[in-house]
Amino acid sequence: MKAKDAVVRRAAGAALALVLASVVVGAGAAAAPKDRTPPTTPTNLRATTVSQTSVSLAWDPSTDNSGSVTYSVSKDGQGLTVPQGQTTYTIDWLSPGRTYTFSVTATDRSLNTSGKSNTVTVTTPQDTTPPPAPTLTGAVRGPSQVSLTWNRTKDDLSEFVQWRIFANGVQVTQHVNPYGETSVVLRHLTPATTYTFTVKASDASGNSSTSNGVTLTTAATNDVTPPSAPTDVHIVGDQGCGEVFLGWTQATDDTDPQSAIEYEIYVNGVLSPLPVGAGIDTDFVYATAFGENTFVVKAVDRAGNTSAPSNAATGVFWLC
Repeated sequence: MKAKDAVVRRAAGAALALVLASVVVGAGAAAAPKDRTPPTTPTNLRATTVSQTSVSLAWDPSTDNSGSVTYSVSKDGQGLTVPQGQTTYTIDWLSPGRTYTFSVTATDRSLNTSGKSNTVTVTTPQDTTPPPAPTLTGAVRGPSQVSLTWNRTKDDLSEFVQWRIFANGVQVTQHVNPYGETSVVLRHLTPATTYTFTVKASDASGNSSTSNGVTLTTAATNDVTPPSAPTDVHIVGDQGCGEVFLGWTQATDDTDPQSAIEYEIYVNGVLSPLPVGAGIDTDFVYATAFGENTFVVKAVDRAGNTSAPSNAATGVFWLC
């Protein structure tokens, strides 16, 4: 029995020793020091190529005890992550004629970050090339209107091209959407008058080119009587985000049929830039202010005679 007890005691002691050993090993693993050593600072940051819209950077690599680092390029304080281990980077969304400042830092797997590299300042070349000149065509639409159409031209550096229209050398204030429209109807011209029209295409840097000139003479007319004012202007519906439908009772004219009478919508006293419709009693318009908006409609005949303003329709709208 004593021999048997001795065997049991020896087995229990061995098991306890294994448990203590595992505890000691585990404690040693938990106590392993954390990596707190940052990578070395990247050096020799330089610009290898510079264009009007891009810059390519390169630098000498960092070293780290982990053997792996990730770089971040700072562009005027904006951090840009570089693919793992890569020591070159191209930024291709810059603007012409602007100055940018770059630096690089390295980060290891434990998120230790190096010091900042040398700083490189780059100025992209100015954009001095205008978009191609558009080709303009036109036609007379009556005593007070002409239509103009031109081809879309594309700038060498950006999609932005603004169109400005000139009549006899003076810029026309009528709105033209710079991104969508390549045609416009000019209204309220003087009857029996000769105009020379041009279109100027301008890019984001202010470079511009001018189309060919188109000379048109508006038709003569003896009509000097404006249409009656539209009545019962009211809000038909509100689609939200300031999108409004207006309705009214159509005007009449001593010369033109109702189908030829056009309607201008004024929002808070400003003519809506949306296309003008003729022979209609409902049209779409945008509210232009948070809160209360006031809408007024005027009728215009073919000779360019404009009616007195309608009654005002008022509503409260909220833009998106």
